Amino acid sequence: MKLSDRKPPNRDRRTPPTRGSGPDIRTRFDRALALGRGYEAVGDKVEAERFYQQADHYRRLLNDQAA
Repeated sequence: MKLSDRKPPNRDRRTPPTRGSGPDIRTRFDRALALGRGYEAVGDKVEAERFYQQADHYRRLLNDQAA
């Protein structure tokens, strides 16, 4: 396979949208927290921690907005 034959990688649909587009920060926080809990429930600690870290990021943004 030549390098020119490669296709660009597909975007992971779990990647959060960039700032200013899509749902508001509170919705993103709630979704990340729910996904973290879901992955924890099925025993995937790595994915759960990833979503908990995302939720923590959005929580910090919410706290900055409130201040």
